[in-house]
Amino acid sequence: MFVSEKLKKPPGMLLLMSGSIACAKASSLISEWSRRGHAVRVVCTRSVAEFVGPATLQGLGAEMVLDNVFAEGQAMEHINLARWADIIVAAPATSNLINKLASGIADDAVTTVWQAAYGRDKPMLLVPAMNTRMWRYPATRESVHRLQQWGIHVLPVGKGELACGEHGEGRMLEPADILQTVDRLLAFDRPGSGRRVLITGGGTRESIDSVRYIGNLSSGRTASKLADELAAAGHVVTWLGADDAVQPVLPELLESFYSFKDLEQQLRTLLRKRHYDVVIHAAAVSDFHVSSVEGEKGDLVAGQQGKLCSGTGLLLRLGPNPKLLRRLKSWSLNPAVRVVGFKLTHTEDQQQRIAAVRDQFENAGVDVVVHNDLFEIDPGRHPFSVFTPALEPISCDDGSALARTLNRVMETV
Repeated sequence: MFVSEKLKKPPGMLLLMSGSIACAKASSLISEWSRRGHAVRVVCTRSVAEFVGPATLQGLGAEMVLDNVFAEGQAMEHINLARWADIIVAAPATSNLINKLASGIADDAVTTVWQAAYGRDKPMLLVPAMNTRMWRYPATRESVHRLQQWGIHVLPVGKGELACGEHGEGRMLEPADILQTVDRLLAFDRPGSGRRVLITGGGTRESIDSVRYIGNLSSGRTASKLADELAAAGHVVTWLGADDAVQPVLPELLESFYSFKDLEQQLRTLLRKRHYDVVIHAAAVSDFHVSSVEGEKGDLVAGQQGKLCSGTGLLLRLGPNPKLLRRLKSWSLNPAVRVVGFKLTHTEDQQQRIAAVRDQFENAGVDVVVHNDLFEIDPGRHPFSVFTPALEPISCDDGSALARTLNRVMETV
């Protein structure tokens, strides 16, 4: 049975359910948490009863089921439950619930408990479930982003056959995936100093015109995994990722960027306004920006705010972007901030690799370098080496091993 060292008791699991066919799947969370010895209480919207009844939820192990804040003797139960819980999990979270939470509406048991729980320094997790069109609805997308900005952990949706018979994204994740995330959020007994960590990830895009850009192939997958792993280890993580990067789930704050200028501005703002102990700069930043676009006759073409014609040749002139890694410490509110830089090389010569890492230490002001080489990366393998100034590498086979290594190294640099 999992018992957190910090909590000194079995965790209090508060499950908030809104009306969806996925209620049947979410109900299995109750039985699994109960089997582990956790205390489980459930709060439902009235529509949940259309899919699964209170007696069933209690039969699965719920200590209590609340679906009416005006029930006799339960007028303050939304406050009591918010105090009692160690984690709040909304599953399934329909589009209606997500949009109400983002809009500040508290008109039923679920939304009032949610608001009463917010700001109590407890993990709050949303597990969406809906039709593809509802998931892609502009208001829903904006609400998800707003909730993430408020520090809410929003799980991604699954893809596949939906209850309506359509095929697409919107399925609630499987209970095993939800349980794994909840375990991470509750893993207070893992090693970790609770440092404040800023992580960048994904690639920048440099516009040619309104629809075309120069970019790179970075998905941000490694940085996203680092963000989740380090947050699970007890650190307070800010994620600053590309618009199209793989999104982490566990960071306290999520921000995004598009171009080099966006990333530069966001880094400067975050580092000057918030105290960070560590910056892990894993973003794939473009070395160049488009300084001008010329036609075949050498005439300048105004392409940044429109769509360039595709029938003629163009000459792009690229200007260099400054190295952000060298500026991070000068922008930092914390003069003792530690910086982790990433270095990608493309050589089989080990001495050239070491020379590139040494250059990072000597000229970029970093405290740790994470190195990998294109020759060693393939679809099934992505190894890393972590260097401290002594230049003694620590090998890591994948992103999880890298996160564990950085967690240890951050204690020593």
